Amino acid sequence: MRISSGQLKRIRVETQSGQYLGRVSGFELETDSGIIEKYEVKTRIGLAGIWDSGLIISRSQIIFLDKDKMIVEDNVIKIKSELKDRLAKVGKLESTEPVISAEKS
Repeated sequence: MRISSGQLKRIRVETQSGQYLGRVSGFELETDSGIIEKYEVKTRIGLAGIWDSGLIISRSQIIFLDKDKMIVEDNVIKIKSELKDRLAKVGKLESTEPVISAEKS
């Protein structure tokens, strides 16, 4: 099956458990092989409070793809959530003031 880039950019994306993630908004193409390596997905605002922006889906995470729908592994949500938690922890560390102490002998 072949589809145009315009058709690809309208495909609905959901997890294997049926959770709607958004729609394909773009892609990254490997120029040597002509294979799409990553898909950009525009998520709806406030999706479970996990994303502030879109998702990047690797082709290895895709379970099913046709002209109407892309189904991805459920762990896409888990990975994105864990990344957000790690970034929040780093942000907290960067906002702390360093403590400098000098001992007098």
